[in-house]
Amino acid sequence: MGRAFGQFQYPTPPLGNYASGFPDDLAFEEWLARLEDLAEAHERLQDGEHVSGPAADTYRHRVAASAKFAGRVLRTTREAHTLLTNPELQIFPGKGMTCVLDQARAACRLRADERSNRRTPELDDCKPSCVNIARTDRDIEFLRAHVNNLQDLVEDPLAPPMRHAREQHELTRLQRIITNHQEHRP
Repeated sequence: MGRAFGQFQYPTPPLGNYASGFPDDLAFEEWLARLEDLAEAHERLQDGEHVSGPAADTYRHRVAASAKFAGRVLRTTREAHTLLTNPELQIFPGKGMTCVLDQARAACRLRADERSNRRTPELDDCKPSCVNIARTDRDIEFLRAHVNNLQDLVEDPLAPPMRHAREQHELTRLQRIITNHQEHRP
């Protein structure tokens, strides 16, 4: 099966695999998604979004610096991979936190990208003590919702003592993060 163009028959590449260029498309799509995320972060900062956590200053600096990448034309997959490894673009939104990745200081496991020499954080393995964490107002809203759920679990009179203690500890930790974020708001 193929496509006809004039008198020539061109084979149709299989869809969704290496021969179709799918891995190349992923690099470009990831690049576009990263720029969109950074543009939204820049807008939120311009609108007064507060950022807290050990990597807050680095987050603000990287978001501001990301504007120089907008409008850049990428001609090859290699260029997309190279730009994706740029340290100024290493910001990864997570659940209740944003990783501002500095590989040398990361407390989590880093995942190797099979398509390049890039390493990305394992956001599901995020350690609360990591110095790469920044928390935006959006992250704090996520934590507030989680605190409400934990509050229900802690108040459950039928909860086993171990579960109650574990959930109470997590509740206290998250409330401390939220309070710290609010207290250091300019």
